[in-house]
Formats: sequence, C-alpha cells, structure tokens
Amino acid sequence: MENIIGMVGALVVGVALGYVIGSKMKGGGNGDASESLAPMPAMPNWWEIRKGLTGTQLQILQYMEAKKEAPITALQEKFDFIPDRELYYRLEQIVLMQFLQRVRKEGEVFYVLNDDYSGTVEDDKTVMLGSD
Repeated sequence: MENIIGMVGALVVGVALGYVIGSKMKGGGNGDASESLAPMPAMPNWWEIRKGLTGTQLQILQYMEAKKEAPITALQEKFDFIPDRELYYRLEQIVLMQFLQRVRKEGEVFYVLNDDYSGTVEDDKTVMLGSD
C-alpha cells in the first residue's frame, strides 16, 4: 500500500512540475510577455550568400535588382538562352536563398526582390544597379 501512495505522490509532483515548466516555456505564469517572444532570426549575410551564386543566378539576380519585380514571361524573354525548366530551377534556388519572392498577380507568376535584401542593395554604393 505504501508503494501505491508513493507512486501516486510522485505522479502528482511530476504532473505539477510538468505544468509549471510548460506554462513557463509558453510564456504563461507571471504575465511577462517578453518571456513568450522568440528571438528574432538574425538578418542573413546577403553578401556571403551572394558569393555562392552561380554565374547565371547572379545575372538573374542583377537583372532583378534593377527591375525590382518581373513576370516570368519577361524573365523567359530576357534569358531566352536558358531553357525554361532551367530558368525556373535557378529562380527557385534564388527564392530559397531569400533574395526573391514568388507571387501570383493578374493570373501570372511574378518574381519580386525581397524587401530586406533590396534595402541592403540600395544602401550599398558598391553595387551597380542597371537601368534595363
């Protein structure tokens, strides 16, 4: 009988500790909202990531830096020397690196320069933006 009482007591203590720890982790408990906020992710080091681009990806990104946004049809026209599938693959890689975002407007797919990256590029006087 003492074993059962000991086990029930341990269970109650375990549940109580779990509740306290869980409420602290999700920000409940003392009402301090700052505890529930996750730290902001660090801003990507655009220049380090940019160094990893292939020559073709860099050409596409430089075009997008000048244009800010472009429909897929304009990109296909501009980069007609790249097969459509390869162009799409390269664009999606640039999207995954967060330089561009893909959006649908007016029934067409547009690629748009990421605002955070765009601000960085515009503030860097060493980057030459074209006027295409």
